[in-house]
Amino acid sequence: MSSAAAIPFHTGPELARAINRTDFFRLLKAEAHHYQFETFALARVSEVSPPFSAREMVITNVPERRSGLFIYALSQALGRVKTNAAQFLATPLTGKGSLPENYPADLVLNEFDTNSFLLIPLFTPEGRRYCVAFSGARQPPEEAEIAEILLDTMRIFGKFYEEILAQEMSGRLTQRENEVVKWTSEGKTSAEIAIILGLSEHTVNSHIAASVRKLDAVNRVHMVAIALRMGLVS
Repeated sequence: MSSAAAIPFHTGPELARAINRTDFFRLLKAEAHHYQFETFALARVSEVSPPFSAREMVITNVPERRSGLFIYALSQALGRVKTNAAQFLATPLTGKGSLPENYPADLVLNEFDTNSFLLIPLFTPEGRRYCVAFSGARQPPEEAEIAEILLDTMRIFGKFYEEILAQEMSGRLTQRENEVVKWTSEGKTSAEIAIILGLSEHTVNSHIAASVRKLDAVNRVHMVAIALRMGLVS
């Protein structure tokens, strides 16, 4: 086996070439699968609200309609995610969900309920806090594997900061973000914008989330209103 073949996708040449959210989506998805997790979510850690919420997700392969179930199962498996953000994620956290006794058989099961979870703490050079949550139908990772996952995740996040977060902190919309905001202002859904621009719906939603943050908006409607007022779209 060649040394190139032995290097996992998420730490190989693709990491050096990553420049946009689609690239980092692929890297995190590949990392999750490499360690036998099915789902992942890169999220900001809020200093004022519960430290992990759907609104704080930056990149994830959890469908938007299932994000509440993902967060609920994560909270059940890792009760510490319910603590104050100031006490949250000093070190990686791992745990496994379980169905409560006398679980009603007629209820639709949450596919994340019995998964193992792993949360990796991350920090930008400015001290802003992020985390990556992995979930999957496997046993919780042991200490040595957690150390490997931590190292891989920090490498991906370091590149993500360099290519994406540092630019976002400048407050300027990228050309692609301007395009997404423009189509959103014309009433297009994320799915429709994805078709128009030749992107995935995940990527469109990531651009919208970034634009919402940069414009200090509370949702996409507010984002469009601010963009119109600032003359970013007409």
